[in-house]
Amino acid sequence: MGLFRGALSFIGLVWKLGRSRSAREQLRLILGRESFAPPLPPDDPEFIDVRTLLTTWTIEELNESADEYFRLHPDVVAYLGKPFSDVTETSDQLITFGQVVNGLNASRGSDVLDFGAGTCWSTRFLVQMGYSVTAMDVSPTALEIGQELFRRVPCTGHHAPPKFLVFDGRRFDLPDESFDRIVCLNAFHHVPNPEDVLKEMARVLRPGGIAGFSEPGSGHSFTPQAQHEMRNFKVIENDIDIEAIERWALDAGFSRLELAVVDSRSYRVGWREYSDLIAGGVSAEQYVDTVRTAALSRRLFFLRKRGVEIPDSRQRPGLNGVVRIQLDASQVAAGGEFHGTAYVENTGTNTWLPSDAKFGPVLLGVHLFSQDGKRLDHDFCRAALPGGLPPGESATFHIALPSPPPGDYRFVFDLVSEQVCWFAENGARPVTVDVSVRRPVDLS
Repeated sequence: MGLFRGALSFIGLVWKLGRSRSAREQLRLILGRESFAPPLPPDDPEFIDVRTLLTTWTIEELNESADEYFRLHPDVVAYLGKPFSDVTETSDQLITFGQVVNGLNASRGSDVLDFGAGTCWSTRFLVQMGYSVTAMDVSPTALEIGQELFRRVPCTGHHAPPKFLVFDGRRFDLPDESFDRIVCLNAFHHVPNPEDVLKEMARVLRPGGIAGFSEPGSGHSFTPQAQHEMRNFKVIENDIDIEAIERWALDAGFSRLELAVVDSRSYRVGWREYSDLIAGGVSAEQYVDTVRTAALSRRLFFLRKRGVEIPDSRQRPGLNGVVRIQLDASQVAAGGEFHGTAYVENTGTNTWLPSDAKFGPVLLGVHLFSQDGKRLDHDFCRAALPGGLPPGESATFHIALPSPPPGDYRFVFDLVSEQVCWFAENGARPVTVDVSVRRPVDLS
């Protein structure tokens, strides 16, 4: 549906719904605010037509105004506190962020482009989740605030530090096929050249990669907030035209577009209504109405690039293997090493990344137990495999394991994809070997 027809449909919906209290509450969902003013009709003298702005402002002018927006903002702390700075928006932002991330189905360690990252709250969340993230925005000032966010609130645990990249509004300064996923949260409707940007997204995604978007819904450019932003801050507040986006995406190299139906607010009912809903009664029909309204207020969608994504050991589903161990001796002197031969076979569906991979390398791990079954050291030691291993392939290699203090022990061998899982968690069978460490002989 074109922009004008979409606007008329939206205003018609407002007119139909505006006569009842429950309808007004539905409209609040559409506008995304608890309080609102009616949207401006196109014949209002103060109405701003986004189509006119698209032909008036250049990309360079819009880039400059975007940077000025952040540069002149008096309260940097509000940016550093996002998405918790505005409690009226927090839950919606967190829920839609979670829905986008869930739909991306990205492996830990995946290369993720956070497009239109702004001051980078979403970048920080993605980094904390274990992704290798590049934050991109047209505003250098916004990215500087994002870097300050990471300085003040660093991520914990194993993670790759993010990269920050200024976008010139036309072309991504990135190599072809360099990202697994793209995240775009409430940024695409600000883009004046969406067709060109989709081509760039397709270019930098690897085959089978996914771009996930959360954007405002129907009639966004007519809402009071959008009109205010365009009037005062020289920003594009476009309407998301899914039909056009799908057409441009297919031309750019994506294979399909999928829309997600998401309601970021709960539907509160009593126990009887809840039971009626579960049974498929009238309450279920009412719930469908609220979901339909929520779908009107949000465009959450995914684009998948053509090609096949080859699963690897950064993904837990599909990891499985067989281990066999033959030690040269089951007893060594204190301070010595246990030597032997290991045989491993990839019986799963995912390629095992080599032991020096940054995320998800597969190694042979050893848990240390006492011989009566007490766990002593869950991560006693590791042994590197000779390289990556595709499904169905096997490898035989020499292992040398350090000895614990003198005593009797049980080595439990299992494969592990670092920072992902132990293979036993997926049903693989560990191998148990009893060993002894002798005390040194006193020759004095």
